[in-house]
Amino acid sequence: MTSTIAQALLNGIASGAVYGLIALGLSLQFGVMKIINFAHGSFLMIAMYLALWGCRHLGLHPLAVIPLVMAALYAMGHVTQRWLIEPIYRKEATREPIGVLIFTTGLWIFLDNLFLVIAGPDFQSPPGDWSNEVVMVGDLIFTYPQVAGFVVSCAVTLLLVGFLRGTRVGRMIRATGQDREAASVLGINSGTVYQVSFALGLAVLGVAGSLLLTVVPVDPFIGDSYGIRAFVVVVLGGIGSVGGAFWGGILVGMIESMGAQFLPITYSEALIFAIFLGVLYFRPAGLFGLEEA
Repeated sequence: MTSTIAQALLNGIASGAVYGLIALGLSLQFGVMKIINFAHGSFLMIAMYLALWGCRHLGLHPLAVIPLVMAALYAMGHVTQRWLIEPIYRKEATREPIGVLIFTTGLWIFLDNLFLVIAGPDFQSPPGDWSNEVVMVGDLIFTYPQVAGFVVSCAVTLLLVGFLRGTRVGRMIRATGQDREAASVLGINSGTVYQVSFALGLAVLGVAGSLLLTVVPVDPFIGDSYGIRAFVVVVLGGIGSVGGAFWGGILVGMIESMGAQFLPITYSEALIFAIFLGVLYFRPAGLFGLEEA
């Protein structure tokens, strides 16, 4: 019984690290731009299809495809922010950017159905047996993708936090997130910062999508459930908090995995959303407070 609980706990931590990585980009975008990207899950789905393409047609290992997907999602983020979101954001600069929320909702529906036409409705997985290989630690069994997902997610989170705190561009992003008007007075171009922030958020999502493909097959609507989960993670960790998003993901992963040991799977899902609603009501800043992004 002890080993079963330990296995479930560690499985939850491993999957939660990937959940946190999915939520990182969303948290960064909100912390800087003060908008919620409802198409976040659809971009995750695109990242998974790009990783699948790299594995199938370029013969790349599921981990070796990560830099390719990161670069593609970064470029996609730049284009989306510069040509689609920024014009709407500029028109609504003096009020809440409701138009951006509506636009990203439409983009979510459009991208899902576009890939339904392009890729078809079938579930697809990368070739090879790497996803089925395991490593044993005593009585505990872990798959290679679990271990890789945890290690890569932790590494990317640390790199992102280091980038935001230790580089000139990162400090510009943090300053704009704290006070856009004061940052503009100091000569920081908020438009450029928004483009970099949005693109960086999608680049991190590209890593998460590549890792997720080794665990679950991709279909055009897979981003819907993970996108909703990302919102839950962001709220639990603290809206706008990069570090909090990662720990929120760990928490959700543990609740999901441990709950499944004692409750039916549907009840386990309900428990996550019950905790989400409770935190949103009693502690809107999140369990880990509101960090400066």
